[in-house]
Amino acid sequence: MSYKMNLLFIYTSEIIPQEGGVQRVTKVLSDYFKSQSINVFYISQHKKSKPSKELSSHYFLPDSNLSTIENINFLKNIVSNKEIDVIINQAALGGYMASFCDKAKLVRNVKIISVIHNSLLGNVENLSTSNKKIFNKVPLSAFSFLLDTVFFKIFLLGVYKLKYKLKYLNLYNLSDKVVLLSDNYFKELKFFVKKADKNKVISIANPCTIQSPLDTELAYKENELLYVGRINTSQKRVDLLLDIWDKTHKSFPNWRLTIVGDGEELISLKHLSKKMNLERIHFLGHKDPTPYYTTAKILCMTSSFEGLPLVLAEAHNFNVIPILFDSFPSATDIIKEGKNGFLIKPFDLDAYAVQLGKLMTDYNNLSPSLNEQCAISAKKFSLDRIGNKWLNLFEDLKGNRS
Repeated sequence: MSYKMNLLFIYTSEIIPQEGGVQRVTKVLSDYFKSQSINVFYISQHKKSKPSKELSSHYFLPDSNLSTIENINFLKNIVSNKEIDVIINQAALGGYMASFCDKAKLVRNVKIISVIHNSLLGNVENLSTSNKKIFNKVPLSAFSFLLDTVFFKIFLLGVYKLKYKLKYLNLYNLSDKVVLLSDNYFKELKFFVKKADKNKVISIANPCTIQSPLDTELAYKENELLYVGRINTSQKRVDLLLDIWDKTHKSFPNWRLTIVGDGEELISLKHLSKKMNLERIHFLGHKDPTPYYTTAKILCMTSSFEGLPLVLAEAHNFNVIPILFDSFPSATDIIKEGKNGFLIKPFDLDAYAVQLGKLMTDYNNLSPSLNEQCAISAKKFSLDRIGNKWLNLFEDLKGNRS
């Protein structure tokens, strides 16, 4: 089947795969689309002072203010000159990019797909965890207990709805399709857009973006816990991982914790680990995680919320057993409790430490069946499977082209 068409990705940041999950997914999907005779172009709102040469056909808006006439004309020219058929809005979270993408319809009958790459309500549902650093400051610390009360959450959800309802309604109305990372996020979208229905809203997971080596190379595993991701104390909550390691590391002197990733709080968390006298913990900064997936036995996540984290599919692809908080709706899409990983009640550090300890203690007995299920799970997020869902979506939109 021929999929000859011209596709345009639009995103806020420059598409540098090493710098974020959305960028990495964009690059992997675009390579797949190109293999299917689809021409792919990119527009980014912002660029680095020295733009990367990662992608060809990568354009940058002339003005950082999205809604200027210069930017709108720039978009219209690209869409017209490149005969764009479909726009994929990779910056749908927050809703503000939709109106900009819609300007393309002034010059060409394009179809717009808006992809929401994260939880719409995760930051509110787990407010006390994701904003702990702010509320630990005096005098706010005295009121931090209020964040977990039912009354406060209801109030905050109401405020959040007032702030974002019109933006997400606009996003929904201006999009030909809205893509969620999981069916479990449909309820969140309905919170803002009551009329949302599954004829227009579909779920397509992100593909695994790192391929595992041969099985023989995965046979050798070390006593290593692995964290891969951004280093912060808001969404990713790496500070909680330090607390968990503090509870376990002395009982397991033959194990180490490896932290791969960079972020605004890398230095402060390094200092914190020294202050806590943590042993056998290694902060590696920004690295290709592939060698560490190959040797690690267990992946540790402590996020307060997520969309559909790539690291879980990547871990399964390398027979690394994940353990994480059940703190976001799509967690159960990937993790089947006790079969291909472990879900811990948010944010019970003692329970996390106990389960981690059990897994480290009995790894040799538990890992064969867990790894078998990890391999099965990894296939659900293969590029061919996810890419084919996108191709079916393009065909559907082509059939609906008026």
